[in-house]
Formats: sequence, C-alpha cells, structure tokens
Amino acid sequence: MHTFLGTSFRFIARALCVVVVIPVLFAIEPFHRIRLGLIYTQRIGHLATNTDLFLRKQQFYGVPPKTTYLFFGYEPANQYLFDMFKRHLPIRESLWGTRIFFAWRPILEKTRFWEGMKYGARREILILNKTKGTLSFSAEEDQKGERLLAEMGIGKDDWFVCFHARDGAYLREWRPQFNDVWETTDYRNLGVENYIPAAEYIASRGGFAIRMGAVVDRPLENVTNPKIIDYASNHRSDFMDIFLGSRCRFFLSSSSGIDKVPELFERPVAMANVHSYAFPLERRSHLLIPRLIQSKTDGRLVPYPEAKAAGFFSNTTGPGNHQVYARSDYVWKEHDSDDILGLCKDMFDKLEGIAPPEDGAALQER
Repeated sequence: MHTFLGTSFRFIARALCVVVVIPVLFAIEPFHRIRLGLIYTQRIGHLATNTDLFLRKQQFYGVPPKTTYLFFGYEPANQYLFDMFKRHLPIRESLWGTRIFFAWRPILEKTRFWEGMKYGARREILILNKTKGTLSFSAEEDQKGERLLAEMGIGKDDWFVCFHARDGAYLREWRPQFNDVWETTDYRNLGVENYIPAAEYIASRGGFAIRMGAVVDRPLENVTNPKIIDYASNHRSDFMDIFLGSRCRFFLSSSSGIDKVPELFERPVAMANVHSYAFPLERRSHLLIPRLIQSKTDGRLVPYPEAKAAGFFSNTTGPGNHQVYARSDYVWKEHDSDDILGLCKDMFDKLEGIAPPEDGAALQER
C-alpha cells in the first residue's frame, strides 16, 4: 500500500507540474523569472558546500535581476547551519514541499526553471577562491559561543584546532536500515588514535585540540592532556559544530563532510586520508595528503597507473566505486600517526609563512 500511495502521489504531482506549473512559469518568464530548487540537507558537507557555492556565485556574477528563487528542504543534517542559510535565501522547511519538489525535479531540471545547486566544475573552484563566505554570527551568537567555549575550558584569548576522524557510527545511527550499504563505505573509516600525536603537538604549542563528530563510535581513550577535548562525546551541539568550525585556527580533517564547515568562514583545512583522486585541492589555503593504494596480497604500494588499469582508480565518485573498491585486490592505505603529525606541522608552517623546500613546493604544485 505504501508503494502504491507513493507512486500515485508522484504521478499526480508530475501531472500537475506539466499541466499547470510549467505553463504558468513560461507565461511569467518575460516579466519575472521564477527559479525552484531543493537544498541538499541530508549530509552536512553538501548542505554547507552546495548552498554556499550558490551564494558565492551570486556574489561573483551578481544577483540576476527580476528573479525570484524558492527552495525547499527538510530534516537537515545540522539545523543551525540550515537556519543560518535561511537568513540569506528564500528556503522553506517543509516535508510536503520537499516531497513535491522531489517529484517535480526530473521534469523541471530539463527546463530553465530548476536551480540544481550542483558543484564540481573547475569554474566553481575559481569562484570559491575569489569570493568570501556569506554566513556570519550575530553579537548574541558570538557571546553564546564564547560562553560554551568557556564551559569547555577555552578562554577568549585561547586558540584551538579542530580534528576529525571519520567512523561508521553516524551513518549507522542516521539510517540503520541501510547498514548493508554503509558496509561498502567502511574503507573510508579511520582510527582516531592516529590523530592523537598531532593533537598532542597542537597542545604543546599552547593551543587546544578539539575532537569533532556528530556521532562517534567511541570516546577518546587514554588521553589525559587537558588541552585535548573530546567535544564529540561530551559537548556536541548543532550550534557549536558551526561556531567551532568558524573560529578554529585550522581544521585537521579526514576527508569527510564536517570539514566543509570551516570553509564557509575562510578557515584553512589540512586534509589527511583523502580517499579519491577525483577530489581536487579546492582552496589555496588548504593542504592535503592523498591515501596511497596497497596490495592486499603482499602489502606493497601500488602505482596509480597499475591500479587504474585494474579498474580500481576512478576519476568519478559514487556508489558504484564503493562496490569496485570492496571487490578489488587493492585497498586504500590509511595514514599513520606520523603522516598526520607531519601534515599538522606543515599547516602550521604554511600559516606562519614558512615555505616548503623548493623541490617540495614543485611536487605540491604538481
């Protein structure tokens, strides 16, 4: 019955779109343009990046004249971030509005009336580097953030670095019915213990190291340094996810969606364990170290051309690649603690204006 009702709803909605909505939009077009779209709400990385890019495009190209936008979204991965975007965009939070727009999308995206908020072209990376983020906190929100930082033991004059190690807990709690799907993405999961030496180094320089995560599989264990804070286990909220990302000196990430939050506020990101070579270095302020590829049989590191010839390496992303990785004779090699500590030190050097050796800079540019 549920399937029948869903199919009937989509049929009626699409018929209404073809018979009524599109003719009305065409009739209005010579006088005023209407553009419709959906906000990518289910994962924080897409909620942040896709929506931010739309605002940056308007900053770069200018707001189109005589144009009205209407977006729908529902159950966002981070409610506070969603509400911040609502200050700048005409977004309606509605279950039924979102369902109707999802039903209309296959039809409308073939017309000029659909705003897809897509991301990934080279031109868009240029725009990211030539514009500034739109979001900001009010004076009241700043006071709230400082109060919550104080509750964590961080004062107004203190600085901190956020770090994050992706694990499978969030997806399994978010959509447990898809656990068989999440198993195919477990190669992206990491051990947080490999980030602890970098956290200790941050603390040794006088800063705080804050462990991020909406849901984590376990708290930090055997960590006694008071300057290493397990925010994910003890302090986490939607508001502070965004506030911390906006105030950190930099974000030490694990190639996961949460590292898109600091980008909204022009904070640099040091990305370890980047698992897909389709992901470019989007900002000149960032650093990344890509995962290497390792043979399952003998443990040797595999050259990229060999992995590509075997069907492992791909220039695209998507669920199909997860299946390929799971069946392959190769695996992604997780960065060890020395790799991550080295990346952390390199980011401090970059922020302090210390250039890498000439041969290292050439390799980075390549």
